[in-house]
Amino acid sequence: MIPKYRLPDPLIAKAVGFSEFANGGAQATVKLKDGPLFKEALISNATWIIALRGYKYLPFDVSEIEDLFQADEDISPRERDNWDFWDDWGADQNATKQ
Repeated sequence: MIPKYRLPDPLIAKAVGFSEFANGGAQATVKLKDGPLFKEALISNATWIIALRGYKYLPFDVSEIEDLFQADEDISPRERDNWDFWDDWGADQNATKQ
């Protein structure tokens, strides 16, 4: 299965260096081109956004992303589970699909 939301190549190159808290999973903060920040984005294999805490679907298009980075709370997240995955292969098979 290929997840729905692939990061642009320059952001994938950046995400490769992120600290993972699970096998292939890293938490990050997303900054959009028009300024808003979205915290607690779950990045899989430095390539896909597979969840965003508090959202049942991605509330923006990946082309709107200006930057992706890890804040201190992303490197050592307090909550490491209870994600609503957007794709069928996640831990929560009943998550709302887009």
